[in-house]
Amino acid sequence: MEVGKLGFAALRRVLEEAGVKPELDANEVDGLLAAVNPAVGVPDELLGFFAFHYSASNVAAAFGKPEFALLDLVLPPGYPEEKALSIVRAFASECKRYGVKLVGGHTGRYEGAEYPIASSTVLGRRVRVRRAPGEGDEVYLVGVVGAEAAWLAGAEVEVEELTPLPKALKLHGAERLKLLHDVSEGGLLGALLEVSAFYRRVLSVERGRVPIHPRAPRLGEPLSLPSYGALVAVAEEGSRLEDFCVGEGLECRLIGRVGGEGVGVEVDGVLLRAAPQSELVALYAPSVAGKGEAAAVALAASKLVKLSGLERFVPEVGANIAYAKPGAQVEEDVAAIEGRIVRTARGLRVCGKPAYGASRHLARVLIEAAQRDPRRRAAVNLKPAPELIGALEKLGLRVARVEPRGACPVAEAIAAGVEADAYYYEAALGLEPSLVILAEDPLSLVSLLEKALSLLQRGA
Repeated sequence: MEVGKLGFAALRRVLEEAGVKPELDANEVDGLLAAVNPAVGVPDELLGFFAFHYSASNVAAAFGKPEFALLDLVLPPGYPEEKALSIVRAFASECKRYGVKLVGGHTGRYEGAEYPIASSTVLGRRVRVRRAPGEGDEVYLVGVVGAEAAWLAGAEVEVEELTPLPKALKLHGAERLKLLHDVSEGGLLGALLEVSAFYRRVLSVERGRVPIHPRAPRLGEPLSLPSYGALVAVAEEGSRLEDFCVGEGLECRLIGRVGGEGVGVEVDGVLLRAAPQSELVALYAPSVAGKGEAAAVALAASKLVKLSGLERFVPEVGANIAYAKPGAQVEEDVAAIEGRIVRTARGLRVCGKPAYGASRHLARVLIEAAQRDPRRRAAVNLKPAPELIGALEKLGLRVARVEPRGACPVAEAIAAGVEADAYYYEAALGLEPSLVILAEDPLSLVSLLEKALSLLQRGA
């Protein structure tokens, strides 16, 4: 799971300038394949798993059998020894599972490291020859788009769905298969573009043929959704790769064909030369990835700071957005930004990470709100500007003015039976004015504010 990786096309140019023959995803010397990858941005308990699979999968996708591995573990100062050992144990466990010998590595704590980083090297022997695609060849997707996206956003996804390694190893036995390529950064579209750039062939795919995980968030370009665990496979025309996959228990779908010379991917006839970055890259952090409400808060916050005009309504002390677990009872059941969403000279910025128990004020509001309507699990606080309140009312929201009394006026108003979709109060001794808007989830709040800002921009 990488963000901001140097595109393979750019890397290829650098290698060619240096007189080095590049390979796709793995380097080969006399049949020996090697892959190096860092694992970062995932929960610590899965770091060892992914550290192994990132590199081993690259070797397997290049038609190699992984045989040897090395692990380099870079840790923040003070990182607990037992947690470090658990990462190494998980890595060693995957080595044993796939018959790979762990032959060396390094572990250390370093100033400047914020998260643990596990960088692995896996070496293997090629078991069959990879061949260049030709016009008319078939393009398949093995697996589905968006399983990783669903997991990042907090859906229950089996960890085995998040690695292409077992799929790649099974596909070594498929006749008439020419090449494999894992789907990582840039999603399926990014993977197809990498194959196209390397082999200088245009690939044509049909969007309607691409299976998408049922729990994947419907955000942006579906073909760019994080989809680690899936594979692109290119086979000869008439290969019947689906039949082989059925026999191996693999989900496989013919999604397109290889075209003529050139670089790009035709999606339903429209030629694309770049993959838009998925909004879900905001979830690549150990404290967020796969963490339910915290993931939803991170994603919503990343979208809030991009809303044009919202900065006018962010309080001097900053705004926050929160999301409660179902049946929340205590502050630790509610995720919010540890710091705030603040105004800067360069626009709005998220200062801090999502964490449970990070906002006492919004947590109290949501705990009270959930007792009356369990669907209302998200809240955001802003300035109670009259124009924003008016826009919310035009959108059909019930907005209630409450007395600025007590430590948390909105929570107390809800407890007293005041029913509304948004609550605000004026300044009082020890209290800054505030507007709190409720919704079912954080993305609904983003959508609501987007509509309200649009109304204000149109002068409606």
